Amino acid sequence: MAGWEYAPTENAMAGSMPSDSSILTNQRAFLPLPCHFKTTNTPLPLNMNTSQTNRQAFTLVELLVVIAIIGILVGLLLPAVQSARAAARRMQCSNNMKQITLAMHNYESAHRKLPANYTNGTSTAGNFSIFAQMAPFYEQANVVDLIRFDKPLHVGCCPGQLVAPHDAAAATAIPTLSCPSEDYNRTFFVTSLSGRGPTQSYSGTNYAMNTGTGVGTLYDTRVPTDGVIWINSKIGFEAVMDGLSNTAAFSEHLLGVLEQSPSEPTVDSIKRRTMMNVSCAFADRRMPPLTPGFTGFSLPDDPGEMEAYTRGSGLHRGWSGQRGAGWINGREYWTGYNHYHPPQSGVPDMSSCGWGVFGARSNHEGGVHVARCDGSVGFINQSVDLKIWRALGTRNGSETESLGDL
Repeated sequence: MAGWEYAPTENAMAGSMPSDSSILTNQRAFLPLPCHFKTTNTPLPLNMNTSQTNRQAFTLVELLVVIAIIGILVGLLLPAVQSARAAARRMQCSNNMKQITLAMHNYESAHRKLPANYTNGTSTAGNFSIFAQMAPFYEQANVVDLIRFDKPLHVGCCPGQLVAPHDAAAATAIPTLSCPSEDYNRTFFVTSLSGRGPTQSYSGTNYAMNTGTGVGTLYDTRVPTDGVIWINSKIGFEAVMDGLSNTAAFSEHLLGVLEQSPSEPTVDSIKRRTMMNVSCAFADRRMPPLTPGFTGFSLPDDPGEMEAYTRGSGLHRGWSGQRGAGWINGREYWTGYNHYHPPQSGVPDMSSCGWGVFGARSNHEGGVHVARCDGSVGFINQSVDLKIWRALGTRNGSETESLGDL
């Protein structure tokens, strides 16, 4: 029993039974002995879990320090993430151009000639683009089913009214023909027949085929140019005398500002998407003409002088925002480009009834992709020497400039 202690008598210790008298006289043997408990002044905790020290909340200073550290980490990581995304977009753009160039090779093997930007004989109203002609060769079966090469693309002019089923094909977006870095809407609504016809939907493209340098009157593709395509061109790779690896086939451009007749651009980023609209003052309207170009309009060799020259010619009549408006149409301002301007030029393009000067531009930092006739794709820096850039645009110029470093 807790607190009690047994004290045996002498008889009990000897092992004999105690007598009644001994029991009576030795009652003290079973008297309780005093118990000694050690007591403290520490109270027992009401909740045993509170024996550990409670965690305190963040102070305001600690919270601000944590937020500052997170902000610094985000500031350090965000440029790296953006750079990785930009690199991925550039790689996808390069892959798109490789597919297009491979389609060009397959087309040339099948037809023994490169595609031309017009296919309808003597008409200047435009017709199926190189991308429409090459569609069977870059796995666009859904589009091929909508294209009838035995029927005209459109009727009328500037631009023409699409003929069914080509209206459905023209509105169909083709991801392979779009640069992933393009941040403009790829759908254009174009009023046909010089504003008198219906408004029709087109899906744009960021890629174009090389029509040459555009210098002098070489912007007029009604006659053979120094590039790889012109109206009704029928050349194959054998005509690329400078070498397939030294001659551009495709490059990229920025889409227009979506408006057919925008106001004069005042911001550099908009100038790169807008074209100077020039009257169609052809010296000779026959197809092909004996005298190419516009009357009294021969572009200066220096692209920096083009804008002032065009304004001073008296042919300037406004602005156009339809650059790259439709992948299906073979007009140069939609699916062609030339090497008159250096890459990423801030000088506006010049367009006259679809002909003109159309530069290579992109949303990539520092330059543009160029696919060469041998199928290789490279990134050309915007600071490239203009002579080298134009040498890349000719098929048989026999230039002495080295293209090895491009």
